[in-house]
Amino acid sequence: MRIDVRTKALEETINGVRGVATVTFGSSFAVRNISIVESKAGNLFMSMPSYKMKAVDENGKPQFKDIAYPVTRDFREQLQEKILQSYESGEGVSFEA
Repeated sequence: MRIDVRTKALEETINGVRGVATVTFGSSFAVRNISIVESKAGNLFMSMPSYKMKAVDENGKPQFKDIAYPVTRDFREQLQEKILQSYESGEGVSFEA
């Protein structure tokens, strides 16, 4: 299946979010608002779209649940690599999975 990745850098970083991605699977299904986040150590990673749950953790912080997510570790790594490649080059990326 062909997978297309498009990213957009944000003008201002908000909570470490540097950009967003849209991934389209086989010209049939799209996932929007995948965040490109910079960690405190300066590394970039993807964060899947999520929603805030009513539950909180032991420190009282809200918990979030992913809406859509890669099922396998291999595909997560492959998808993150392509999203970051697109973000850094400023161009769309396509690949087969």
